[in-house]
Amino acid sequence: MAQDLTHVAIIGPGAIGCLLAVRLARATGGTRVTLVDYRPDRAARLSARPIRVRAADVARPACPAVGVCAEFATGGQAGRGAATLETRVPVRTAPDGPVDLVLLAVKAHAARAAAVAAAAWIGRAPVVCLQNGLGVVAEVAAALPHSAVITAVSYQAANLAGEGEVNHVANLPTHLGYEGRPPDGAVRAAADVFLRAGLPAAVEQDMTSLVWGKLIINAAINPVAALAGAANGEVAARPTLRALAESIAEEGQNAARARGVALPYPDAAEAALETARATAANRCSMLQDLEAARPTEIEYLNGAIVREAQACGAAAPVNRAVAALVRQVSAAGRG
Repeated sequence: MAQDLTHVAIIGPGAIGCLLAVRLARATGGTRVTLVDYRPDRAARLSARPIRVRAADVARPACPAVGVCAEFATGGQAGRGAATLETRVPVRTAPDGPVDLVLLAVKAHAARAAAVAAAAWIGRAPVVCLQNGLGVVAEVAAALPHSAVITAVSYQAANLAGEGEVNHVANLPTHLGYEGRPPDGAVRAAADVFLRAGLPAAVEQDMTSLVWGKLIINAAINPVAALAGAANGEVAARPTLRALAESIAEEGQNAARARGVALPYPDAAEAALETARATAANRCSMLQDLEAARPTEIEYLNGAIVREAQACGAAAPVNRAVAALVRQVSAAGRG
């Protein structure tokens, strides 16, 4: 099926979207790549010059808690001497012609709206959701009832140095599949697209454990670091922050247990702290969002844990309080 993918569209010109666009456009096999941006002015600027990726083809040291920890490398830089890839990629508000696969690379809170806006040209093409957290896939699937919506848990790490300028911090795996059912040809074809572009990918029999595993790590570190204005390492080093992160993780693990989900690590609190230590110098994406007065992904992280706990008749008061604080700070910053 992979040979039949003649046109891939990537929605979102952020760091991951630009990274994917450049790497896929440079891959052999003749597949067309279109980067989709809802802003015509930015699309025109990005089309007028090459998109640049400062490459990182050597993985960062593995995190002992979860195997990889690239989500928390958003404050890093590509290593010295890393190659720079420059490629012209067509950037449009909609692709010129039918597409065979869509990679949805926007933040969680923007995914549903992006899917609704693109529904007419997506048609029946499979869609890969690259968002963090829980609940995005269901929202996108409801907006695109004729498409196979694939869950991706990606540990690729990249950050924008400027418009169309990407630091690729860590080239680590993207796991693809469905939650609660085995993969099909669409999943295998999507994984092959990543592999042919030099981006590691794995097809999973069930994504549920991986989704929850990354959800809880994100929920324990991101809002604590963001509210404290701190790098990840301080979450593990400062007693008050550490205790808060541990409580968040424990509530997440309890919610997972109540939902019958086996996590990919034995102790969520320790996994969160190990990840924070392994990425000590990094400034998480939620902290950057608060500083830039952008919406956060809190509803799909701690907010999701609260909802999942409620569905089982359990409580998650720490996650509820942290989510409320992030909402308040975010609203004030954008206010």
